[in-house]
Amino acid sequence: MKGIQTALALFLALALLAGCGGGSGPNLASSDTELLSVVAISRHGIRSPTEDLSQYTSRPQGFPVWPSPADTAGHLTTFGQQNAARLGSWYRDFYAAQGLLPPKGSCPAAGTVFAYADVAERTIQTAQGYLDGMFQSESTPDCGVQVVHSSDPVDLYIVPFLNPSGQCQVDKQADLAVFNARIGSVASLINTYSSQLLMLQAVTRSPTLLSLPTTISQDYYVSFASGTLFYVADTLTETFELEYAQGMPDTGCAATYGAECVGWGAIPPGGLSDLTKLHVMNMGLFCGLPSFAQVASTNLMWQLTGTMDQALSGVRNPAVLAPVNSRFTLFVAHDENLLTIAAFLGGVTWKAEGFQQNDPGPAGALVFELHRVKLNGQLIVRLFYVIASLDQMRNGSTLTLANPPQRIPLAIPACGGLYDCPYDRFKSFVSANVSPNCLITANPAP
Repeated sequence: MKGIQTALALFLALALLAGCGGGSGPNLASSDTELLSVVAISRHGIRSPTEDLSQYTSRPQGFPVWPSPADTAGHLTTFGQQNAARLGSWYRDFYAAQGLLPPKGSCPAAGTVFAYADVAERTIQTAQGYLDGMFQSESTPDCGVQVVHSSDPVDLYIVPFLNPSGQCQVDKQADLAVFNARIGSVASLINTYSSQLLMLQAVTRSPTLLSLPTTISQDYYVSFASGTLFYVADTLTETFELEYAQGMPDTGCAATYGAECVGWGAIPPGGLSDLTKLHVMNMGLFCGLPSFAQVASTNLMWQLTGTMDQALSGVRNPAVLAPVNSRFTLFVAHDENLLTIAAFLGGVTWKAEGFQQNDPGPAGALVFELHRVKLNGQLIVRLFYVIASLDQMRNGSTLTLANPPQRIPLAIPACGGLYDCPYDRFKSFVSANVSPNCLITANPAP
């Protein structure tokens, strides 16, 4: 009887792994698997606008002057770094509970935690915030773990589409055809988002917003060109979202020039979420284009599977950035990195509290976990989207096991919609779909 029960359990486990279990999350409980490796790819945290937006409002207050260090355009705010630290503290507790990291009170073994950031100030400081939250309380600050980043002005692991060599190219003509097919026509797109555009015009009091051009650009990637209607609408509405996450007041706003306020207090109830549809739509349009998504995701996806391979084999691959014994690996990049990876994997989707669907909010992360099933030894990959809710950010909420951020299990279309994706299938998909001309296989010293 015991043998029959074991065989039946094995059959059920295999059936679940094959996708027969349905449901809306991983089919096996965490107690049924051993966690071997985690690779998190995060967006940077709350930052100030990356460009001067003053021309897009006639309100006498102008846009807020952000507090130092975010008074420099695009820099991370101190509050944004603190939000990353709160997430880092939760990551430490969560993965200590699963045996991947030691509990607070002792440092992890050297090399088992690795943090790599893009060269932008906001990505480096976000990574530092994560490490501070994970390890700053230890007797050795940050347990000696340092943020690694390139010394080059552009990091081609993060933004390979800016490779000046000419070998790594986006097929802009193919993407343009897809782009045009998706929008139908600019007029239809304007009609679809007319209520959001009219609300945005009312909030900004911009006399020129709706008359901005709608030119499509292919210089950087296929998208609406800088300064055009949907580019500006994307930038403005994301800025309001960042103002809210930063904790700026949204009522009783001061009338002085540069005063901090969310949309001058003029956004109607529920309007912020509605406005950000413009941000998510524009970002999703170009980040979801096949060639751009492939090129932009190539090196991070290859690093992801390379890191997991090292965790399995214990054999150093000199082209992999993370140390051979890294168990928690963090890459801090940008919103387009998350969206292009989602597209690369066949259209991964998520919906986080306070955000529109697939909005890559501040310090939101795609978290890949490699597990071994205890019953049969099979290796599986699980994918989660982890982010503090918009109000947790705004309120500076402490994140704990009892008050966690959102950890949303994601189906992987490239694995047939499975939540528990066999690792060999996942790795084969990545290997077959990265762009060979964009791969960095000779690891320069960071």
